[in-house]
Formats: sequence, C-alpha cells, structure tokens
Amino acid sequence: MSSSDTGGRQLTLPEPPLRQEDDGLAAFVEVGVLLDAEVRLARRVASIAGTTDDEVVLAIALALRAPRLGHVCVELHHVAERTAVEPSSGPVAGEQELAARLAALPWPDTARWQDRLLAGAAARTPADAADGRSAGVSPLVLDGDRLYLDRYWRYEVALADALRARGRAPTEPVDPERAAVWLDTLFGHGPELDRQRLAAAVALLRRLTVIAGGPGTGKTYTVARVLATLHLAARDRGGRLPQVALAAPTGKAAARLTESLQAALPDLAIDEELRDALSRIQASTIHRLLGVQRSSATRFRHDARHPLPHDVVIVDEASMVSLPLMAKLVAAVRDDARLLLLGDRDQLASVEAGVVLGDLCGPHGSRPVLQLSDTAVAALEPLVGPRLADEVAPADEPGIWDAVVRLDRFRRFAAGGGIAEVARAIQRGETDVVGQLAGASDGQVRWIDPGAAPDADQQVIGLAAAAYGRVIDAARHGRPPEEILALLSELRVLCAHRRGPAGVERYNAAIEAALVQRQGSPAVGRFYPGRPVLITENDRALRLANGDVGVVVGDPNDPDRSVVAFAAEAGGGVRLLSPARLPAHETTYAMTIHKSQGSQFGHAVVVLGERSSPLLTRELVYTAITRAAERVTVLAGDGALRQALARPVQRASGLGPRLWDAP
Repeated sequence: MSSSDTGGRQLTLPEPPLRQEDDGLAAFVEVGVLLDAEVRLARRVASIAGTTDDEVVLAIALALRAPRLGHVCVELHHVAERTAVEPSSGPVAGEQELAARLAALPWPDTARWQDRLLAGAAARTPADAADGRSAGVSPLVLDGDRLYLDRYWRYEVALADALRARGRAPTEPVDPERAAVWLDTLFGHGPELDRQRLAAAVALLRRLTVIAGGPGTGKTYTVARVLATLHLAARDRGGRLPQVALAAPTGKAAARLTESLQAALPDLAIDEELRDALSRIQASTIHRLLGVQRSSATRFRHDARHPLPHDVVIVDEASMVSLPLMAKLVAAVRDDARLLLLGDRDQLASVEAGVVLGDLCGPHGSRPVLQLSDTAVAALEPLVGPRLADEVAPADEPGIWDAVVRLDRFRRFAAGGGIAEVARAIQRGETDVVGQLAGASDGQVRWIDPGAAPDADQQVIGLAAAAYGRVIDAARHGRPPEEILALLSELRVLCAHRRGPAGVERYNAAIEAALVQRQGSPAVGRFYPGRPVLITENDRALRLANGDVGVVVGDPNDPDRSVVAFAAEAGGGVRLLSPARLPAHETTYAMTIHKSQGSQFGHAVVVLGERSSPLLTRELVYTAITRAAERVTVLAGDGALRQALARPVQRASGLGPRLWDAP
C-alpha cells in the first residue's frame, strides 16, 4: 500500500494488481495458488529478512497461505503435486486443465529451496527457534522439509510434547478386581471384545484417552459410563467426586452433548447419589470453558499458569478443533487431570489450521486398528478380559497409541442399513461405493445422477421446498419454537460449494423461489415466519457461534413481533433473540457441508454437482452422508462422485509424525 499526506490526514491508496511482467510469482496468482495480498506481504517479510530471492518469497507466501487452507505447514517435497485450488465457474476452469497449469508452474528444486531459505535470515532451524535466536527477523521455521510460520511450529511442538507427557503420566492406582466389577455392571460382557468397555478401561488407567468413531458408534454412550466409572473409583478411594468439564467446539455441539449425556443416565446401573451428580454436568463451548477474554478472541483466562480446576475434561467433536485451540486447551488442563477427546477422524477436519484428531489416531487411517504395547495390554486385560491380546497390533514400546481406541460398530443407523454400509465403505476406501449407492434398496440412501435424470435438480428443490414449507406453516400458525426447530432439523440441503450451479447461494435462491410458488410469498420483510437463519460470525456476548442455526418465529409475548429461536447451549429449551441483535447472518435453506459438521438431520440432501473439483473429497462425502439419521439423497454426477471418493484430504502437518514416530 502507498500513502500520501493530505491536509494533515494519512490517505491510503490501493496498489495495482500484480502483472506478469513485473513479478516473477504472477503465474502462481493467475492460477489461484496465491493471492495478491500473500505475495505482497511475503515480499515485505523477505525484505525485512534481507532478501529479494523469488524462491524465498514464494516459500514465505506459501507459508502464509497454508493456514488459510487448513494446513499447519508447507511440505516442500510435496507442495507441487498436492497443491489444489478451486476451479472457477467459467468454461476454461476444467479440472484437467487446471491440473496441467499447476504442474507447469515454476516450482523450485526442493534441496536448493531449503538451502536458500536457511542461507539468509528468512527461516530458522528448530534449534535456533527453540532458543529464540533470530526471532526478530525470521518469521519461518524449517523443520526437515516442513516450513512453518513460527507460531504454528510452536503450537505443534508444544501440543506434541504435552500429549506425550500426558500419555506417560501415571494415574491413581485402581483395584483391577473392583474395576472389572464396575465395568461388568455398566457394560455387561459377551464373547467378543467390547470396544466401548475397552475405552472406559483406558480412561480409568490413563490421563489421556482418545475415543474415535463414526456417528452412532456409541461415543456418548461410552462417555456416560466412563464418568460413572470414574465417580465409582473416586468414591471407592474415599475421596471427593471428580469435578467434570464437558466441552465442544460449537454451542450446538455442546447442547447436543448435554442432551445425549442426560438421555443416557436412566440406563446406568448406578445409585441415585451418582446419578444426581452426573445429571448436574452441563457442556459448554471450549472458548467458554477456557474463559475467552473480551479484549481478544484468542486469549483465555485459563492457561498453563492458570489451569482449569477440573479433574476430568471431556471434549466432543474433537475433529473440529484446530491446532491452535487444541494446544491452548491441553495446556490449560492440569497435569494430574484426565483428558478425553472424542470425535470422528474420518470427518472433515477443522475449518482452521490442523488435523489434530487425525494426527492423534495415527497412520492406520480409517482402519479400526487397535495398537497397544505389551505394558498396556497387561494393565487392561484384568479389566476387559483375555481376548484383548488377540485383537491388537502389538507396539514395540508404550506410546500415544496406547491411548487411542477406535469404535467400529455403527449403532445410530439401522443394522445393515444403507447409510451405515456406505459410511463403512467410504471409511475403508472401497472403490465401488458408487455401486453401493446405486444398489441401495432399503430407502435410507438414494443417489440421483443429473446425467441420467434431467429433472434431478428440480426433484431436489421440490423435496426441499416441501419440507421447509412445513416449517413456514408451523411458524405462521404460532407453533411452539421447540417444535419449529425440530421441524427445521428434519431436512437440510448440504452443498459442497458456496457458489456456482451446485452452490449454496444458488440453492437458497431456488428453494425460496419454489416456496413463493407453493405458498405465496413467505417474505414479509427480511424476517418472515419460518425463515431459517445461519450465523456467520461469532458473538460472545450473545453466545452465538459461526455455524449456529435458528429460525424466525412469533414473539410469544407480542404476536406482531418476530424473534429468532436458537437451541439453548445446554439444558434443553430455546433462546429467543431480537433480529436487530443478531450478528452477521444469512438465509440457510442450504448450507455448506463444512458448516454442517457437528449437526444431525433426519434427511440430508447432499448436492455435489456434475463437475469434479479438488474440493470434492472422500471426507467431504463421508461427512455429508453421516449427517443423516434416517435418509440421505445424493445429487452428483457419476464422474464427480467417483473422483471425490478416490480423493482423500491431504493436510500438511507434522503432529502425527511427532506423536507416532517419536522415541
């Protein structure tokens, strides 16, 4: 940016865009790999470090770009083949042409690139970064072939160190015979190894437990029994009952966690004292648990110097937690407290940088492998039975793997039903998932190929308009807000893209137009009855988070006034807010699949479109399909769907190797 002095005021003038003839990195901007702003900032950073080398500037710009796309770092050896950009909606933006243009970019030789980065002051080695040398002029850390912005390197190293230390830390001694009785009472025992019982046993014996599994595999069922077991153990030792914190990344996920825990309590074989203690536990957002500061959304009241008071901290939907937030959360948990992380590693990772849960689950990917050291097996067998050793992949020594339990049975969907079968097939990376979609006959799963059904688009719009019409009718007739929110969750259109012919913006407009035709114009002002509202920015004062969904209803105290109903964060019920108080928001008959994470709908209508795109991935399809509890309809071209299922997400991160390869 340039500026000039005008009448005592500083006037900032926009700079012209990059041109091919005056910048060696313009080709990367033209294809969409980099933004103008990233190149400009990279040049300024390079000048502070005393260099104008285009290859160094490119590396800095890619490191600046990485967190924007969810990467923690840049893997220099792989960046050329793994770089992906979203094709434009124009006729020249086909994926094959885009791939050819990416391959033709002037990518540097990796070894030379590393040498040039370390030759000047642009990047530091981990040893230099650890003791703070050159911190004033070097914003990057080159760790092997991974290039980091300094703060992301520090988050990753700190989190890896904390998790390894927590994984090695001993817990209070437990009488194995008494513990086995508790687990028998809470879980029962059968001829096969019960992984839910195993997860509870791990949580009883360790200060870190990772419980991974798809929707409906019983994570919350397991957590209710873990808490009961920990309460029984504390009472058995004659101590006070543990102080428990439940948290999730979003308000809606926290509310659902509380509801699920409360629903599980009646089935627990425990006395009324313990049942009453568990019934008082309420979930909150992670930010609220840590005590976000009004002055900064990234600074918290609780940290390593001022840890949380809780004895047990349980975090649900851990796949949605970014690296920076997870590093701050783990630092704030007392060294002698237990930390349990729950989530589905096959879902899309955090919108922000990192793939923490996937890194924690290790190199086995989606396979439900149990890997345990002999030490862990010896400690667990008295609690879960002698079958354990036959069902694990042995590890040479104790490590983070001893803390990870993968639940492998879907319980939400009908046994053998289409949604469960398709979800398992995607997890396993099977090649003919499309065939399973096409052959599903139980009514749970339906695939519509626009190439074979010319009216496919109108089928989906009509389906959505019928469902949302019921929401509008209920709001117009003054039904209770809880009932209207429940109707709203019966169906949701989930799009892979925000813009374009298969994007959210187009489907929102098309569904609203169909509603006008069906019911007369629903729009009386902006806030007409039944309008679904998606919050698009956080508002701590109102306890609203980006991604929260509400619906416009009549004010119970003033029929002529509209309010927006949101599910309460905890304890059930709804919160009613004036439309004038809402932060940035939009209509949401359709929403992106990313925004749907942490949500569940009776019927998920998944729109992937006819054209393939680098943004269509296996995790995206899996996340969308598993948002459905009862039915899923997929609108996708055959080729686009097949390519998406063959394209796993690849996020650059060094956390997994630090945890799983470390001695």
